[in-house]
Amino acid sequence: MSYVLAPAWLYESFIGIEVWQYLGIAVLAVIIALLRFAALRLLWIAVRGRVDPDRQDFWQRELQRVQLPVLLLAAALTILIGFPVLDFDQDVESIVNTFASLASASAATLLGFRLVDVGADYWQAAAAETDSKLDDQLVPLVRTAAKIFVGVVGLIFILQNLGVNITSLVAGLGIGGVGVAIAAQDSLRNLFGGATILADKPFQVGDWVIIGDYEGTVEQVGFRSTRIRTFADSLISVPNARITDTEVNNMGRRTWRRYSTTLGVAYHTDPDRIQAFVEGIRAIVRANPNMRRDYYIVEFVAFDASSLSIMVYTFIKAATWNEELRTRHIFNLDILRLAERLEVEFAFPTRTLHLAETPDQPPQLPPIRERDELGEIVNDFAPDGQSGQRTDHPITKGYDNG
Repeated sequence: MSYVLAPAWLYESFIGIEVWQYLGIAVLAVIIALLRFAALRLLWIAVRGRVDPDRQDFWQRELQRVQLPVLLLAAALTILIGFPVLDFDQDVESIVNTFASLASASAATLLGFRLVDVGADYWQAAAAETDSKLDDQLVPLVRTAAKIFVGVVGLIFILQNLGVNITSLVAGLGIGGVGVAIAAQDSLRNLFGGATILADKPFQVGDWVIIGDYEGTVEQVGFRSTRIRTFADSLISVPNARITDTEVNNMGRRTWRRYSTTLGVAYHTDPDRIQAFVEGIRAIVRANPNMRRDYYIVEFVAFDASSLSIMVYTFIKAATWNEELRTRHIFNLDILRLAERLEVEFAFPTRTLHLAETPDQPPQLPPIRERDELGEIVNDFAPDGQSGQRTDHPITKGYDNG
């Protein structure tokens, strides 16, 4: 190498490396930093000019994902191009080039993973704003499939940089493919099970389901399994193949939620009061906007051992379990208020002991009322009446969540 124009001190050697080579390494480091800054800056300018201002915070967080792979890729490419100029020994250059090639392939693979995450996060945010649940199910599947593809391509490039003959490797894998297929039968069944779930759509993300012995809310449908968040807040992964072979009870698809109970009335209740009580419950059903009004059953159905049984069979319209329980709460309170106004007593199992030396004392019964008076009480619980609790007029501020 010619030393004509350069000062002599540049060629002084320290630990086998000359001063100008140290300076060259420093220049490469500066170039790496500038390339990283420029790449990230250009990405941010491109994003900022094409998205709404309210989404820029989202994209700032997403761009932070790619900072490390961009730095690694800039370093690897800079070393591959610039290190040969530093005129190191051939053995050193060979080792550095090998590591730089592996680093560039690894950095490109990592960058691919991060870009998949960025795209999946953007799609997931967009899917959350739509009414359809299908896109919510597809996001994790597409994310996983894209990462598998990027990983396979990246692995091929890494193996090529290591000097591995890819053709021979693929041929060797083909020979062992039969054994791999036999060992992967369960995985393939789960994969096809996931495709069946997406095609048949027995449930969607967010649905309340009962699958065999498992009950909870669907959180994610993956290639191998479906994740269910139980009401005990535990997370269960159910293999997709098992789901396709098991009955799925989708509680989240109900338009109406059945409410069925039997009210036991004391035996000493007079017939007119029972009839008024039955009609009053029907009026309460009609007055509640969250209950089905075109089909319900309220009838005196049986003489049980310790009570006169009144069947109440109706349906509640609610999007969540909490809404269903709130409607039941209001409905049950109205029934209690009606019973109090009509002086109807609820029965419970009792045992009466009669003593021979003590005369029987008949129970203290409420006075018998006229039918017109009972009818006025029933009408007061009807939609146009003044009694009964309304969802928009609670007794207090309601103590709702939030």
